[in-house]
Amino acid sequence: FGRRNNKGEFLTDFIYNGVVSGSEEGLFEVERNGKHGHIDINGKEIIPCMYDKGNYFSEGVASECLNGKWGMIDYFNNTVIPFEYENLYVSKNNIISAKKNGKYGLIDKGNNVVVDFLYDEIDCWNTRECNAYPVRIGDKWGLIDRYGNTFENIIYDDCQLISDNEDNAGEFIILLKDDKKAIYSTKKQGFITDFIYDFVSFLSGNRFAVHKDNKRGFIDTNGEIVTPIIYESAHDECFSEDVCVVTQNDKDGLIDLSGNLIVPCKYKRLHSCKNGLILATDSDGNNGYINNKGQIIIPFGKYTSFSDFSCGLAKVCREEFGNVYIDKTGKILEIEV
Repeated sequence: FGRRNNKGEFLTDFIYNGVVSGSEEGLFEVERNGKHGHIDINGKEIIPCMYDKGNYFSEGVASECLNGKWGMIDYFNNTVIPFEYENLYVSKNNIISAKKNGKYGLIDKGNNVVVDFLYDEIDCWNTRECNAYPVRIGDKWGLIDRYGNTFENIIYDDCQLISDNEDNAGEFIILLKDDKKAIYSTKKQGFITDFIYDFVSFLSGNRFAVHKDNKRGFIDTNGEIVTPIIYESAHDECFSEDVCVVTQNDKDGLIDLSGNLIVPCKYKRLHSCKNGLILATDSDGNNGYINNKGQIIIPFGKYTSFSDFSCGLAKVCREEFGNVYIDKTGKILEIEV
């Protein structure tokens, strides 16, 4: 691999086995001859490829592995945390999850122990917004704060971070107990639901998709039901352009963010909304496009549809002229397929 800028100018020779996307400091992880290092935005190798493994720079430091032990370095390749750990994660809010003598604890960038090495696992989620850290002892999980104080006792069977963007990453955690799931808010430092759900999927549009008694619905970030838990499925468990495809009695329809059924469940198949249009299949198996109000924009059966809209275009097929591109009105465009 090599790296070039947006003018097409090469910044490095083709000497790297891998180049990882940039960190918040504008540096890139690289691998050469099986060793880890860092280059800057101009392609200059500022940290030699001398480490066995490593992570990206965060808060001025990067964790690296040398001769089987982990430590931390600064931009000048100075050692800021000795290479004495079995594992180290990235620095977030001056907190680093570290493993020593088979146990995890929390340290700061000065190598001071913040939380003793008591745990079999600590998840830091790689986000600054999280003020509750899931910890595991044996096969049970609990939650502590950055000083080791207990938020939730270590009694839960599993935990999982849930987010849809960086703004709410670390705000919600799913905990499992007796085969049921509940959602914990790290901001409120408490549960927003009881342990009643069989499944909770990724947050989308400030809504959680939940499963209960083999039915699907959505709840908001306060745990309140906004879409009745009555559907056989909610496609992709997420909203696209503020609508979501749901299934009832084996037919697809659309709901909005308020849980209103804005397109009745009457279609054989609906795709996600893209560019304001939805690829739909009617009960006779013909394809067409509708908008998010259910209005037919491109008639069913006019084309055999191959794709969702993207950048205002969709590729379709018709027997007499084969594959073509159309715009959002159904007009055939003079674009070579």
